[in-house]
Amino acid sequence: MSSPNPVDAPQHVLQLLSELHKKSLEQEALISKNGKFISTTLLGKLEDKDAAAKQAEFDQVMLDKFIALDEDKCQFTYQLINAMGATNVIEAGTSFGVSTIYLALAVAKTTAATGKSGTVIATEKEKSKADIARGYWRQCGDIVEKQIDLREGDLLETLKEGLPEIDLLLLDSKFVALLAEDTY
Repeated sequence: MSSPNPVDAPQHVLQLLSELHKKSLEQEALISKNGKFISTTLLGKLEDKDAAAKQAEFDQVMLDKFIALDEDKCQFTYQLINAMGATNVIEAGTSFGVSTIYLALAVAKTTAATGKSGTVIATEKEKSKADIARGYWRQCGDIVEKQIDLREGDLLETLKEGLPEIDLLLLDSKFVALLAEDTY
C-alpha cells in the first residue's frame, strides 16, 4: 500500500509528475536489463578510454535519456525543504526538470509561509534537455515557473556567480555516483 502523496500542488501538476515518473521508470528499464541505471555493459565499453573520452561517450549516450530522481526521493526532498524552511535551493543536473518541479513547489510553499524571497537555481548542461524541462514547467504554470532560475552549461561555470545564500544543494545520486567513479 502506498502512502498518500505529501506534495501540495494543483491536480494537473500532480498528474504530470505521475506521468513523468512513469516515463522515467519505463526508460530506465529499457536502458538496463540488470536493474541498475548504468549497465555494467556500458561501463565496460568505456573502461579502456581516457577520462575525457569516457565523459564524451557517456554524455552522448545519455543525451536523450530521461533521468528523473525517484518519486519517493522527490517527495522526501519536498518535505525536507518545507521542514527546514529552505528558500534557496540549487539542483545540479536538472535533466528534463522533474525533480525541479518538486523543488519549485516546495520553495513556493516555504516562501509563502515565511514571507522570504527564494529561488531554485537549476543547472543543465544539455540545451535540448533544458528546453524540454522548460516545457514541463510551463505546463505546471506560475507556481513552478516563477520559482526557477535555469542556468544552461557546465555547472562549474554556471554556478560561479550570482548565488544567494544556499539552503540546500541537490546532487542526484546517479550524477554523484558517476563523479565518484572517476575519482577512485
